Amino acid sequence: MKIKVELYVAGQVFNEIVRAVDYEEARQVALARNPNARVISVTAVF
Repeated sequence: MKIKVELYVAGQVFNEIVRAVDYEEARQVALARNPNARVISVTAVF
Protein backbone atom coordinates (compact mmCIF):
# COMPACT_ATOMS: atom_id res chain seq x y z
CA MET A 1 0.00 0.00 0.00
CA LYS A 2 1.05 3.62 -0.49
CA ILE A 3 1.89 5.40 2.73
CA LYS A 4 2.73 9.07 3.29
CA VAL A 5 5.40 9.65 5.93
CA GLU A 6 5.73 13.23 7.13
CA LEU A 7 9.31 14.05 8.14
CA TYR A 8 11.04 16.97 9.88
CA VAL A 9 14.64 18.02 9.23
CA ALA A 10 16.38 21.33 9.99
CA GLY A 11 13.18 23.30 10.52
CA GLN A 12 11.44 21.98 7.40
CA VAL A 13 8.57 19.54 7.10
CA PHE A 14 8.30 17.40 3.98
CA ASN A 15 6.49 14.28 2.79
CA GLU A 16 7.94 11.00 1.60
CA ILE A 17 5.59 8.62 -0.26
CA VAL A 18 6.64 4.98 0.13
CA ARG A 19 5.16 1.61 -0.72
CA ALA A 20 5.19 -0.76 2.24
CA VAL A 21 3.27 -3.58 3.87
CA ASP A 22 2.50 -1.72 7.09
CA TYR A 23 3.15 1.58 8.88
CA GLU A 24 6.26 0.38 10.71
CA GLU A 25 7.92 -0.71 7.48
CA ALA A 26 7.03 2.65 5.92
CA ARG A 27 8.73 4.45 8.84
CA GLN A 28 11.85 2.32 8.40
CA VAL A 29 12.03 2.96 4.65
CA ALA A 30 11.55 6.72 5.06
CA LEU A 31 14.21 6.90 7.77
CA ALA A 32 16.61 4.82 5.66
CA ARG A 33 16.21 7.38 2.85
CA ASN A 34 16.54 10.33 5.28
CA PRO A 35 18.62 9.17 8.25
CA ASN A 36 18.67 12.54 10.08
CA ALA A 37 14.91 13.06 9.90
CA ARG A 38 12.32 12.83 12.64
CA VAL A 39 8.99 11.17 11.80
CA ILE A 40 5.98 13.37 12.49
CA SER A 41 3.14 11.24 11.11
CA VAL A 42 2.40 8.16 9.03
CA THR A 43 -0.79 8.03 6.96
CA ALA A 44 -2.20 5.73 4.28
CA VAL A 45 -2.77 7.29 0.84
CA PHE A 46 -5.66 6.08 -1.31
